[in-house]
Formats: sequence, C-alpha cells, structure tokens
Amino acid sequence: MNLVLSFSAPFVASIVIYHLNHTNLSFYTSCVHTIFLFLGVYRKPFLLALQPPLVNLGEKVTLECRSEIMFDTFVLTSHKTGTIKDSFELSAEHYHGGSQANFSIGPMTPDDAGTYTCYGSFNHSPYECSESSDPIDIKITGLYKKPSLSALMEPVVMSGENMTLTCFSDLQFDMFHLSRGGVPKEHGLPSVKSHNGTFQDSFHLGPMVQAGNYRCYGSFRNSSHLWSTPSDHLYILVTGKRTSYIPHILYNRRNLHMLIGLSVTMILVFLIILIYSCCSAKKSKSQEQASESHLTTVRKQVQRSRGMFS
Repeated sequence: MNLVLSFSAPFVASIVIYHLNHTNLSFYTSCVHTIFLFLGVYRKPFLLALQPPLVNLGEKVTLECRSEIMFDTFVLTSHKTGTIKDSFELSAEHYHGGSQANFSIGPMTPDDAGTYTCYGSFNHSPYECSESSDPIDIKITGLYKKPSLSALMEPVVMSGENMTLTCFSDLQFDMFHLSRGGVPKEHGLPSVKSHNGTFQDSFHLGPMVQAGNYRCYGSFRNSSHLWSTPSDHLYILVTGKRTSYIPHILYNRRNLHMLIGLSVTMILVFLIILIYSCCSAKKSKSQEQASESHLTTVRKQVQRSRGMFS
C-alpha cells in the first residue's frame, strides 16, 4: 500500500512517501523512491529528446537531462496512467555552467512508450530532489497498418491561408494524429466512420506560414502512446502568390513518374525544335550561297556577250 502525506515547510515544498509492504517498510536509495522524499528543493532541470519524440519500433532514443546546478545524480522516470513505472539513475557529467546526463533507451518496445520526467539530486542528500522537469511524451510508431493522408484541395496555399488535411483508414482507430517534420501536433482527433465504411477525421490548419512534410497516424484509446506506421508524407507548399495552376498530381509520390515523363517530353521537344532550327539555318545559308553563285555566273555571261558586240 502507498500512503502519501503532504506537509508544508518554510524552506521546501515537501512530500513524504511511505511504502508499506505488508508489515515491513522498504527503503529505496533513489530520490524518487526514498521513504522521506523532499521534492522541489532545487530548481527543475530540463529534459530534452535528442531525436524526434516519434520513435519507430526497435529504434533507440536518447533523453538528456541537464541543469545549471552542479547535481551529482540525475534520475529519469517513466510514467504510465499517472504512476511511476520505471526509473533510471545516472551520475551527472559536469561542464562549465552546469551538469547533465544522457539516458539511452532502446531498442524501443511498446513497454518503453510513455511520459518521461527527470530529477536532480546530490550524493550527500539523496532524499532531496529537485522539482520535476517538464514531461516529454515518447510515442512508438509502426505498430499497425499505416493510414492515408490527403488534402481536400491542392497542397499549395498562399501564406496566411488555411488548409484541411484528411487522415483515413480501413482500421477502426480511435484517434488520428498529425505530425509535421516528425514532430506531432499537440492534440489528436477522434475518428469518425464515413459513408464508405472507412474511418477518418480532418485536421484544419492555418494560417499557413511555412511549407513542410505532413504525416498522419492512428492509435487506440487503451494505448495512446502506441501509434501506427506513418502515412506516406504529403508536402504542403506555402507560397506568396496563388499558384492554382500547379496540378495536384505533381505532389503525389505515386505519380512522380508522370512528372518525370512530362519533363523528358519537354526536353525532347526542345531538342527537336533546336535541331530543326539549326538545319533550317544551314539550308537557308546554302540556298543563299547557291543563289549568289548563280547570279555571278549570269553577270559574267552578260559581260562576255557585251564584249563580243562591242
């Protein structure tokens, strides 16, 4: 049984945690598992993901906990459903102006997904922790079949305009999620069954100010940190002037060969026109030379005729 008692003190935001195992008290040396735990003694550290927080199944991720305080130890905790699931402790590395520790996790499994925070502490008082860092959510992708992502209009918008992207799948996902450049948007959307039997929802973006690659994912309610394989990317071009003449097909990967074929055709047409022009120019020059030669011959004959009669 866990009993948590809170009390106030003039110098610290304090929390006392008793861990009762039947009739025996168990003592943990980590600052997040001590019998007497004092949180908030020091300023919170910063937790950074050195890779995007969307991690493919089987890949590794590195979380860096750093602080301007010269801590001796950093503790990384993973949370699921609001409770601490695992904790990892590393000695801090000191550098000019602070301390840090890099936690390498992986190869990632579904059990590694969740919310991570970190704390700092000193060896002489391991029961005193800093404030908790801001949390980082680590999602694992590649668990289910990928959905599809499409733009309701052309994937080309003027700066400041809005854009609607639709994510859909034949799997009955509970939620759809959108990412830009590998970084997920803050909130997902619940899926809705469409008239054709697929499940979908639309993301309304804007005002658009920057181009980027977008992908979407599906997930289920009981495992919100486990996402599907990402959809094929959809590149959204943001321009300063309207370019509605650019066909949608140019931005579809599956039809890239059509763009290549069109380019090759245009190059061939240009070469044919160039060769024809060169040949025409040479032919005209030859005709001019022949005409001048003929005129010269005629003039000579006329001069000879005049000489005979003079």
